[in-house]
Amino acid sequence: MYTYLLSMKTILKIGLSLALAVAFVIPLSARTVDATGGSGVKEIAVSSRGLAYDVSEIRVNVGDTVRVTYTNGGGRHDWVVDEFEGAQTDVIRAGQSQTVEFVADRAGSFEFYCSVPGHRQAGMFGKFIVVE
Repeated sequence: MYTYLLSMKTILKIGLSLALAVAFVIPLSARTVDATGGSGVKEIAVSSRGLAYDVSEIRVNVGDTVRVTYTNGGGRHDWVVDEFEGAQTDVIRAGQSQTVEFVADRAGSFEFYCSVPGHRQAGMFGKFIVVE
């Protein structure tokens, strides 16, 4: 009986650990934001949970002014695209938001990511695509 209870405890611990890993690392519904239609400033909201953004891909037109509001859902994170001046938030704490505005001045496929050490490598990144 003792061995059975120990085994059940171990199984429950493993199950709980896996559930937490899924909840905090894998995005529940990563989405694509296609902002290639229309004119004016492209307003994009991005949030995170654990080590994942809720957006996996953002599409804009070359020459668009892009305004990204990043809301941190937990931990310490930021939002960065190296290739565009001004496309970087500060590292912010859980519950905080920050807005950045920049011009997507060249076409191509780029990566947005969290620059906190280890977060990008853990999967906290997405595609930022600028189309002509």
